[in-house]
Amino acid sequence: MKKIKILVITIAVLFAVVYTLNLEYFARGIRIVYLNLETTVFIDDLKYFDYETIKSPLEKSPWAESEDKTTNFSTEFEDYNKKMRTAAYIVIHNDTIIGEKYYEDYSVNSSTNSFSMAKTLVSLMMAKAFEQGYINSLEDKVIDYIPELKGEFANDVKIIDLAAMASGIDWDEGTSNPFSPVAKQYFYEDLDKLMLDQKFIDEPSKTFKYSSGNTQILSMVIEKATGMKTKDYFEKEFWSKINPDNDAYWQIDSKESGNVKSFCCLHSNARDFSRLGKLYIYNGSWNGSQIIDSTFIQKSTKPYLDDFREYGIGVWLSDYKDLKISLMSGHQGQYVIMIPEKKLIITRLGERDVDLGRAGVSPDVLVYIDEALKLIN
Repeated sequence: MKKIKILVITIAVLFAVVYTLNLEYFARGIRIVYLNLETTVFIDDLKYFDYETIKSPLEKSPWAESEDKTTNFSTEFEDYNKKMRTAAYIVIHNDTIIGEKYYEDYSVNSSTNSFSMAKTLVSLMMAKAFEQGYINSLEDKVIDYIPELKGEFANDVKIIDLAAMASGIDWDEGTSNPFSPVAKQYFYEDLDKLMLDQKFIDEPSKTFKYSSGNTQILSMVIEKATGMKTKDYFEKEFWSKINPDNDAYWQIDSKESGNVKSFCCLHSNARDFSRLGKLYIYNGSWNGSQIIDSTFIQKSTKPYLDDFREYGIGVWLSDYKDLKISLMSGHQGQYVIMIPEKKLIITRLGERDVDLGRAGVSPDVLVYIDEALKLIN
């Protein structure tokens, strides 16, 4: 009886500390991650969050499939996929699927979390809002759209600085630290409020610092400029125009706040994620229709900062085997890899990646590229 009383008191004290220190997000994270025997957020976490549905249009345009499409890859590569807990791997060459395989219990229609691949989509929305005149210039000051911005350099941050990860925001992107800003951001139930508490402490346009806070604030700018919610603008200007096979789902912070977690958490499948990569292969064009200005696509796939060559505007960059490569990249190795010179899209989804130990393109990306190049050489 005494032990039960101590346990009850301990639990009561813990809950009191959680609510006193405003750590409800922490308790939510513990419940979703650790009680599922995971060590970090995971690709199948949609059911634990509120979300908005992004409808697939009635008109479909399925990918062409090669008659000799590869579904079994080299033994070495299959062993690697097993080790890396790959869920999906698809290779699209000249708009035709030439290689495709799903692992474990995943299939062609399995919907999984994009994680930070979503950042690329927000940068596209930024460019579209500028193209349509909602934003006067990508050099506009963020504070002109969000006057509540804080910090010594709040008046100096430009819209494009947010997309290029050069805003000077005070931020820790450590995904393994449950008390980091990005962990709080993932489970917090009012993202607008959280973002308005962040400070810009370094001179913008000078230094690369990857931050999910940048993207969330950028989506706030886009919403202020367009008068539309992020999910609705994405559906109207992109998703509805690339004829995806299935609906997509974008996590929101809570039903009460209704803010899309734009820094992450668009759930879709490998074939439909690949459609977004096609926009980079064809300079913003989709089957002859210009979805996004080609000038932006070309600019976005060049380094934004002279002293950091691995990031452009919303996309990661790499030079490999004399090829210019750009990619959407997310936690645990969610990748859409684009190689325009080869008209090649490689999409890999899964549950593990290689920690590079610094900002940049992880070496596992090169493994996925090598296997795809074997199919076209």
